[in-house]
Amino acid sequence: MKMIKNIGLLLMLGSIQLLHAQNRVPCQTDEMLKEMQALDPSLKQFQIDADNKLRTLQYSAEKATSVKYIPVVFHVLHKWGAENISQAQVLDAVRALNEDFRKLAGTNGAKSTDPLAVDMQYEFRLAQFDPSGKPTNGVNRVYSTLTDNARDNAKSLSYWDAKKYYNVWVVNSIQNSMGSTGGIVLGYAQFPFMLSSRPKTDGVMLLANQVGTIEVGATDNQMGRTFTHETGHWIGLYHTFQDGCAGLTPNTCDIEGDRVCDTPPTSDASYGCQTNRESCNTGTLAMIKNYMDYSDGNCMDMFTVGQKSRSDASMNSFRSLIYSTANIKASGLNADGTYVPLSSSSLKAPYKCGFNMGDFSRDGWRFENYTSPGDSGWKESTKAAYEGSGAMCARNVLHVRLNNRNAFVSPSIDLTNLSNPRLSFLLAYAKRIGASNDRIKVFISNNFGRTEELLTTLTPADMATGLTSSTEFVPSVDEWKSFKIDLSAYKEYNNCQIRFELTSLRGNNIYIDNFDLGDATGVGKSFENQFDFNLFPNPVNDNLSISFKQPVIAHFELSIYSIDGALILTKAYPFASESEQIDFNIEALHSGVYLFEIKSDKGNLIKRFIKN
Repeated sequence: MKMIKNIGLLLMLGSIQLLHAQNRVPCQTDEMLKEMQALDPSLKQFQIDADNKLRTLQYSAEKATSVKYIPVVFHVLHKWGAENISQAQVLDAVRALNEDFRKLAGTNGAKSTDPLAVDMQYEFRLAQFDPSGKPTNGVNRVYSTLTDNARDNAKSLSYWDAKKYYNVWVVNSIQNSMGSTGGIVLGYAQFPFMLSSRPKTDGVMLLANQVGTIEVGATDNQMGRTFTHETGHWIGLYHTFQDGCAGLTPNTCDIEGDRVCDTPPTSDASYGCQTNRESCNTGTLAMIKNYMDYSDGNCMDMFTVGQKSRSDASMNSFRSLIYSTANIKASGLNADGTYVPLSSSSLKAPYKCGFNMGDFSRDGWRFENYTSPGDSGWKESTKAAYEGSGAMCARNVLHVRLNNRNAFVSPSIDLTNLSNPRLSFLLAYAKRIGASNDRIKVFISNNFGRTEELLTTLTPADMATGLTSSTEFVPSVDEWKSFKIDLSAYKEYNNCQIRFELTSLRGNNIYIDNFDLGDATGVGKSFENQFDFNLFPNPVNDNLSISFKQPVIAHFELSIYSIDGALILTKAYPFASESEQIDFNIEALHSGVYLFEIKSDKGNLIKRFIKN
């Protein structure tokens, strides 16, 4: 009976592994290489020559003794779907990649207790300058149907010199190679020895849900490790199960299998997290937690000393220009991997834009409509305006699909001339149904959008100026609301960009007008000055106080948000006296940056504070 049970267990495990193989192709790198070699037989000799060269070099002194910094560009090929991933998801992917390659303390990369686990000493940075020297956020977005069943031909839609940048293409689906057995392909890479012969396809291609661990990336169990795996190929590593049980002896381990002697050969790929799986050597466990196997993402946690030696030799032989001092400087990096400060923008605050026809394109505003082309995304419109000939409009009423994401972004503006910078704008909005739950998030960046901070999140309760209606909302001059955001914490920004991002959830149209980046000092009897809103102490330990004078408004709502927009506390207050001070105990908050917001029917005021 025990034997029958064991046989049943083996059959079950085998079925699970077969199911994985049938439904998913974790990596198509080997199949793509064979396909290319069939078309160009000379590539086979290239591979043999490269392996012979690396076998010598990986035992020589040509090994990394310091960190190498590699500039990365993401080419997001999309057709207005979820594959048009956010900047935040891209940054999350780079974070996970660096944690794995640097074995960073407190992360998955440092989880392994295997004495062979090693810091690979590669760090990846989104490029700050494009090939022509212009500032970039490190992401190119291109609309194309080639995002479906993508192959190497899709890479020509957006490509940067592979000798100087690590190209990463993000797509909706990848076509199976001729040698594949079918299933969903997660990604594939190109080996370093192919750079000279196939430079314009060099890099990796990934499914959108294999990029990072948030948003679309949160839907898959690989936890961003497909990117780590494919980057392993890109720096010259083979699968740990390469050639099955070949390379079993000390005399053959560097000429067969994965050409690395401290990774035990296994007959085939591992799936799931088979911790008791044996290697081809009797009594030796397979290294199923190695990033170059096919285990689940939460199981992978190591590269080895031998893999580092091989990758150092491979990168020094074929890719050394990419991390040279001259190249990383050209991409916007210092020698220590930090970013070179950007030159101050020629556009100086105070700055205003009424979104009259022509204003948008004149100053360098740009649309980032991620999931909605044409009329249903943000666009300049003459349908309504608080004043002048136009306003920014999102025809939200057209959205049937939920969670459409669309944005527009200001030009870079130098704030350093302002003593107390403040953002103000007017907004008009109506719900379509009672359950409408649209969100507008307002972000600020000082590096062309490569990274950004959330300034505020506006909900229907904040935004609504018109009555709920299923007919298209066009506001009258009385259906606008003023929003003001304190930017004093950012007064050193010399390349300030403001991004408005709408997430559509059954609402009606939204309009924004009279964008104003100015100085809050000396603006007369504005709502903000009447309010005289102060927040102290800042930074704060446990007790935060706010004080203000009360203008002619009956009710206020006070809210505290985390810097990523999560609501922590909200209270509504009816005030009777002319001035007020309210104390908050915030001892329970973790250290970090938070937003304090006062909301009223006359406008909103926001200040940032730091909890020690």
